[in-house]
Amino acid sequence: MRAAGNLAGVEFIAPPIYDRNAEQWREIITESGYFFTASAMRFFSSRVLWDTLTESAGAWLFVTSERYNSEPRRYTLHAWTKDNGTDTLGEFQEYATATAARRALGERIGETANY
Repeated sequence: MRAAGNLAGVEFIAPPIYDRNAEQWREIITESGYFFTASAMRFFSSRVLWDTLTESAGAWLFVTSERYNSEPRRYTLHAWTKDNGTDTLGEFQEYATATAARRALGERIGETANY
């Protein structure tokens, strides 16, 4: 069972105030358990590509980037559903560039019905 909702004082990251999907992001962040906590994001040096949030077949898809120590920053596709929370699509840090991750996201749209 995934942790969801307010995790007793855990600090979550916040979406940009004026993002067109800010309300959806707030739901995703607070219902994803520890995935979007400030400490988890710091640990993985994670960044969210806020403008990638896309709805497809009942799931919300988005891209993050992570960097380990001095390694180059790499990109990961994720899907979020109310029932499953946040899951990685494909491999963690599968994409070397944001452009490649965005392209893969575009290719995934419509394919999440089998997710």
